[in-house]
Amino acid sequence: MAKISKENLDNKHVSFSKEKLIKAGYKLTKSREVIIKILGETLKLYDADSLYLEVKKDNLDIGISTIYRTLELLNRLQIICRIIFGSGKTYYMLAEDCHKQTFIYMICNNCKKIITNNECLNNSIKIRLKDSAKKDILDNCHLKIDNYQVLFTGLCDECNES
Repeated sequence: MAKISKENLDNKHVSFSKEKLIKAGYKLTKSREVIIKILGETLKLYDADSLYLEVKKDNLDIGISTIYRTLELLNRLQIICRIIFGSGKTYYMLAEDCHKQTFIYMICNNCKKIITNNECLNNSIKIRLKDSAKKDILDNCHLKIDNYQVLFTGLCDECNES
């Protein structure tokens, strides 16, 4: 399988997002583009404060209120997903279809790092849980599941080694 370059990933997310913004009657402003690019770089979770700190590294003109307004707009347009863990803290992640994607996370009990898109974790859960759980829930509860979130806690690689 061909490896996708960071530039192609950024362009893909920006063009997808721009298309959705324009269809909804909005423009792709510089601040929106910067936020989308950051969210698309690693496909990891950001809270508003960590996103603000990341934006401030490259662009001093974007304030925290712009971050919050942009996150709210992008969430409303379903360009990003809003994820709320048990702590009540809100995180955001760029995704093309929040309602059909399965999200699997792990939070390190030691350093509090949030791990997303871990290939081994994703494959284990999807293979062992997804298909059978969907069928069991549909058969027994008569509910159709579009997506689900799985949250693990434990130690990340770095903390486990020390």
